[in-house]
Amino acid sequence: MESYELFSALFNALNAKNAEEKCSQVQRIWQNFQSFRLEHNSITLPLKTPTFANFCPIVPPHKVPQGKYLKTDLNVAHLLHSIAHIEFSAIDLALDCAYRFRNLPLNFYRDWVEVANEEVKHFLALHSLLRILGFKYGDFGVHSLLFDSMQNCNILLDRIALVPRGMEAVGLDVNPFLCSKVQKSFHPMKDEILNVLAMILQDEISHVSKGNTWFHFVCEKEKISPQNRALKYFEILKAYRFSFPKANAQLNINARLQAGFSVEELKMLEDTIFLSQNPK
Repeated sequence: MESYELFSALFNALNAKNAEEKCSQVQRIWQNFQSFRLEHNSITLPLKTPTFANFCPIVPPHKVPQGKYLKTDLNVAHLLHSIAHIEFSAIDLALDCAYRFRNLPLNFYRDWVEVANEEVKHFLALHSLLRILGFKYGDFGVHSLLFDSMQNCNILLDRIALVPRGMEAVGLDVNPFLCSKVQKSFHPMKDEILNVLAMILQDEISHVSKGNTWFHFVCEKEKISPQNRALKYFEILKAYRFSFPKANAQLNINARLQAGFSVEELKMLEDTIFLSQNPK
């Protein structure tokens, strides 16, 4: 490692020029986490462009190929590429959370570096499947929605609500939808894809659970009472105009409960999704 100061190392990983460099830097940070010192008073620099802008064409979200029908290798590659992009973006979301917010317990930084390391594992597994099909990350257009959301959310409680308890929690809901889609296909790589999706789901439950822990930690510091936290959570989502994709017709109740969502929050989420998808 060039630096054993954690925030410098995190910033270097965030600004890596290619996917291989970013993944290897994250793995080294996690492997050597106990050796890092934390200089909480060091300057927090803005992250101007995402790594993927160096090699991925950035297009409007509706232009990203999704692999709607899994009939050909190209269809499957489109699906794998879109999921790989989410996982690659999630690496930066975790790194930036550890980099941007200072003077927190050591476990906060350990948790988000661990999340980044697991997102690397997801990305590499998906990229390996892409390569088997003759493609690589960067071959298709991607959106910058996750990066843009990260840049626009620099308040810790909001970030935790919006990212692990918002965007990543949506992944818990969408995962069964994707598995069903793959299961119905006749592609020879079906089982390999399903295995990777199962691995991602289990890790993402842990990631959302970490978000749940730190959401309540910050609420405690800010003296937001337990009975008011569900309402605060929804106030934050509304403030950032958080919306659910169409694939979220149904919440993954079991996974969300495992990750620490309350029954009250789940009821409010179900009502929110129903009303947004079935307006009067």
